[in-house]
Amino acid sequence: MATPQSIRYLNELRALNVLFHRGGMSRAALARELGLNRSSMGNIIANLAADELVVERADLERTETRTGRPGIAIELNPAGGTFIGAEIGVDRLGVVAVDLSATLLHRQSVDFPTAERASDESIGTIIAMIRETIARIRGLGEIRGLCVTLPALLDHKGVVVNGLLLGWQNVPLRALLLGQFGEDIPIVIENDANAFGIAETYRDHSTRTDTKAFLLIENGVGGGIVVGGKLFRGSFGHAAEFGQIVLGGEGFFRGRTRPGHMESFVGKDAILARYHWHGADPKSSFEDLLAAIREGEALAMKTAHDWGQKLALGMTQITSILNPGAIVLGGSVAPVFEAVADEVVATMRNEFLEGFRMPEIRVSSLGVDAPSLGGAMLMHQQMFSVDEKVLHHGEQPASASV
Repeated sequence: MATPQSIRYLNELRALNVLFHRGGMSRAALARELGLNRSSMGNIIANLAADELVVERADLERTETRTGRPGIAIELNPAGGTFIGAEIGVDRLGVVAVDLSATLLHRQSVDFPTAERASDESIGTIIAMIRETIARIRGLGEIRGLCVTLPALLDHKGVVVNGLLLGWQNVPLRALLLGQFGEDIPIVIENDANAFGIAETYRDHSTRTDTKAFLLIENGVGGGIVVGGKLFRGSFGHAAEFGQIVLGGEGFFRGRTRPGHMESFVGKDAILARYHWHGADPKSSFEDLLAAIREGEALAMKTAHDWGQKLALGMTQITSILNPGAIVLGGSVAPVFEAVADEVVATMRNEFLEGFRMPEIRVSSLGVDAPSLGGAMLMHQQMFSVDEKVLHHGEQPASASV
């Protein structure tokens, strides 16, 4: 049963979302968007302003074409909150922070051999980086959420059940972070590819009902599915483990990846091993391979072609099952796709019936910070979403009136 408190709560959330998606607007325009009268709108704005979530500013766009009293626009207050996203990668660590308008405030990253170090050393380093970020953004807004992302299977309590590429098993990551930062900051642990999917879609509201698939190609291959702006997680939270698609054979890298799985053919270690197998200098690095591809060097292009054919097989299976509107590639290996895009698309198209609509396939522009940025966006999304405990039990939200 709806109560005055729950109705107010929902209307405040609706107002924040309209201002986030549409930008600043007058009280009258906001009231029309929400279907509310002037009195109700005034109360909502007063409550949000008291919680420092919105501010009033002169509406310069209106005053340029109108004389008389300046108009007033209601906008999100960027200082109304900050959200931190952190990434524990196989060979790097990163942290970003965004404000209430989801604008980037701070970023930092370091090369770090996580897969070669004990989990407590890696966790200690990322905690130190998070503390440094908190110190740098102090005074820019209350911290309203922290999300740590990593390439792993997770349970609902934030335990790393199996981080195969990291060598982690049954690591209680969320509990360890709570021990450091306490209960005052909402803390979430998320798969890095899921976070990448949110980073790519959170601000894109043109296709809110669309289905999009995401491949985060680093040492392994992570996957994410976003439907209507929300993550699709499956029954147990393990949906979109695209790196585990079975392509057959042995693969080109037999480290911690499973032989014959997609990531054993298209991950960073796999494509570099294939480059060396084709005859490249055994000391050449992945960066050397990317440079050689850009220059059109024969061995590098042969390697890219082989990589593209395996990627096409994996994406064909993803497309057959999900029929996504787009497949977005991210991570350090994704730029290889641009050298073989036409042949990958042609290989995929040959596998489908005539008339089957192919997805758009593109490389993300977000770069290596995408998982940590997505983690911050996930916490932003959580604050801007309905909290069922508040709605049905009348509890006070963790973050001000929302």
